[in-house]
Amino acid sequence: MQPDLRAGEHWLAKRSPDERKRLGQWPTPWWVVRAVTERAVADLGSAPVILDPACGDGRFLLAAGKLRPDAVLVGVDVDPDAIEAAHANLAAAGLRAELRLADALAEPSPLPAADLVLSNPPFVRPQHLPVAQRTDLWARFTVASDKADLYACFVERIFATAPRRALVLPDTWLHLNSFAALRALVANAGPCDLYSLPSNAFVGARVLTVVLLSGAGAADRAGSLAETGWTETGPLARGEHAWSLDGALPELPGARLDSFVSLHMGVVCGDYPRYVHPEREHPLDQPTCRGRDVERWQLGPVREYVRYEPTDMLARKPYVAPKHAGIFAVPQKIVLAGTSGRSLRAAMDEEQRFPLDSCYVLLPKTPEVDLWAVLGFLLSDRVSAWYGARHRAARVKAVEVARVPIPSSGWGPVADAARAQDDARLNEAVDRAYARELHGTR
Repeated sequence: MQPDLRAGEHWLAKRSPDERKRLGQWPTPWWVVRAVTERAVADLGSAPVILDPACGDGRFLLAAGKLRPDAVLVGVDVDPDAIEAAHANLAAAGLRAELRLADALAEPSPLPAADLVLSNPPFVRPQHLPVAQRTDLWARFTVASDKADLYACFVERIFATAPRRALVLPDTWLHLNSFAALRALVANAGPCDLYSLPSNAFVGARVLTVVLLSGAGAADRAGSLAETGWTETGPLARGEHAWSLDGALPELPGARLDSFVSLHMGVVCGDYPRYVHPEREHPLDQPTCRGRDVERWQLGPVREYVRYEPTDMLARKPYVAPKHAGIFAVPQKIVLAGTSGRSLRAAMDEEQRFPLDSCYVLLPKTPEVDLWAVLGFLLSDRVSAWYGARHRAARVKAVEVARVPIPSSGWGPVADAARAQDDARLNEAVDRAYARELHGTR
């Protein structure tokens, strides 16, 4: 039965959707709180210290207090309204906790040593953080690299605070290159268990989430958690660049894709209304496309034009990246949709389109590289299985696509099948090419 959490509802009602996004305030559904807490506190010693460093309205502490009346409960949050809501929710349940208004990521750390951390730390992308805060955190936390999220900093501090952790996190850290340091930190701490949550667990938040259980009792298990309970599906698979909850990661022989082609983002113009329009209006207008226009094998019809004027773009917004025309005005190139997700979506462009920044452009590094063969490999079932097992996020990252293994021979039949857009022939030719690579035959 869900407890009285109305104080938390009143707290969130004070926040606009933009404020909640900026602060990462997405309370965990009660059924998740209850299930995670039951599992995490079951075999703790007497009078354990249980900490939530981003306690929000106190629901993890409330669940822990009900299940372990002997526990010492400590909650920390940077939002005074959240602390007030936590006080009210815990009081309504007849519980007491030490609640601190503080920044859990401050120096020195305001967090006490604990036996267990239960938490859903805030999910905030670096571009949504104030510049000064981001600069400070990225300088102090080893896991805050590249485009990692604020929650990574919380995980690093949590792992330094308690020997046992039960955390609700986005699944992005399992596969994005930006979280390689976080994966290493978790791995170095010993075995852990990971369970996926339903895609609609957090209403209003477009994020896939997992439960991480780390510390005593963890055994590198993988599975899922639903309202009906826990399901174990097998061992957690840890690959060099990604972890998987869906079994062993499929492997492919071959050299990296970027051994054969270079990858470039499309035109970053910085001002769509000024430069992009449905009709040709200016002598510098070039036919363009967006990720939505990239169909399997071919681009959709021209629906927009981009006024390609790099000097003007850079003068208005120095951070833009118009690239140079030599990337786009070529007889042949591959255009890859930037939001393909677990199955890549790419097309051959022989119309000299100038794709926008929701696309990537692939160009051959040498004249011998047959782009039709490259396109065939990217659209094959083999590569889809390899890529999809490692990258669940909707957005495609060039650094991840660049690692796709491509065999060094057997390209001719792959290219022929790709030109014919014959998927059955393509997959047979791709299978033969990878088999030859694996056995070292030519």
